Amino acid sequence: MLEAIMNRRNVERALLQVESNKGVGGVDGMQTDELRDYLSTHYQRIRTEVLTGSYKPSPVKQVEIPKPQGGVRILGIPVVLDRLIQQSIQVWLSPFYEPDFSEFSYGFRPGRNAHQAVQQAAAFLNEGKTHVVELDLEKFFDRVNHDKLMSLLMGKVKDAPTLRLIRSYLRSGIMEGGVVSQRVKGTPQGSPLSPLLSNILLDELDKELSRRGLSFVRYADDCSIYVKSEKSAHRVLASITRYLEKDLKLQVNREKSKVSHPTDSILLGFSFYQSEGKWLICIAKKSIDRIREKSKAITKRNNGSNTGQKILKMVPLIQGWVNYFSIAKAKPVMQSLDGLVRVRLRMGLWKEWKTCRTRVSKLLKLGAEKHKSYQWGNSSLGYCRIAHSPILSTTLTNAYFTRQGYTGFYDTYSRLTKETQIPLF
Repeated sequence: MLEAIMNRRNVERALLQVESNKGVGGVDGMQTDELRDYLSTHYQRIRTEVLTGSYKPSPVKQVEIPKPQGGVRILGIPVVLDRLIQQSIQVWLSPFYEPDFSEFSYGFRPGRNAHQAVQQAAAFLNEGKTHVVELDLEKFFDRVNHDKLMSLLMGKVKDAPTLRLIRSYLRSGIMEGGVVSQRVKGTPQGSPLSPLLSNILLDELDKELSRRGLSFVRYADDCSIYVKSEKSAHRVLASITRYLEKDLKLQVNREKSKVSHPTDSILLGFSFYQSEGKWLICIAKKSIDRIREKSKAITKRNNGSNTGQKILKMVPLIQGWVNYFSIAKAKPVMQSLDGLVRVRLRMGLWKEWKTCRTRVSKLLKLGAEKHKSYQWGNSSLGYCRIAHSPILSTTLTNAYFTRQGYTGFYDTYSRLTKETQIPLF
């Protein structure tokens, strides 16, 4: 098996994926775009080292990523060569496991995505399973039990050298501040192999939930279970918690794991609401709050950017966010976000105009009446009140910002929902 993994054709497929993923370099400083040239010279040596068992993975670089809800998420960034070898393992092993994975598992799998997971959850709710068990695995990637994971791998992988190579990656150290510490549990979140390994381990959870006849949706370590009564939901939460901790050696966060009503539940940034007896998908409040804060940061009037630069920065944020949440019923949300951004752009322009003379001149050029231009141009009101004033609302209009290049949340959402035939209401 290891010879097949290190076959040039398999490695080439893995290399294309590593190059497309890009990403920063690891502890050795080599970048993704340098890897192909490096392999052209060193491939045979690396292959020989891997096949003979003399290859030693480099430590991963620890990176802290702030979480939206506070705290940090620890990512392990492998060197690009280790990324390639791990990707080669993943490319080869996935077809052996993929057919046996649950149909209700959606994370890090070909042809599956978060939208499908959320739509399946809505389907369960419309079957009357309106009590939601939200499971939160505490620091899942940091808590994976190596022995448990290796025992599951040995169920299908009979090749000892391949198993030793995978274990060496599980045990590769973490470099922080120039000091390498050894890992005795967990799998680096951020490595190409981690998603497959996490699905192999959590497939045991999927099988247990299916064996009990429970309806569930899982995306990586994010799992929600749908039942018809509150009593059943609490019983399932308690019993599945025991199973995860005893059988899979994982730690359940008891503070965050809970039984929720659909309107209070959150799945991958989405939530649900009921209309005319039917459960529909909406955007969770936390997701809306986060995009509002990001939009405020970009459009801050004293962040050193002019209006045109702010609009340019907003474009990829809007496109990515709206594309992800396009399956939700969200017309009022999109319109509200546009309103927020335009008010803040007006505040920024008012600051850019600086002097009373400039403000009067700009208002006149935008078609405002002369006496109102002088009245508001000399106003001492604060930026926020001016931005909400009739004079700026009728001069710095939606059409004005469209001409400046602002394609808003709602226009982007309308186009996407029209293309995919998702109704706005």
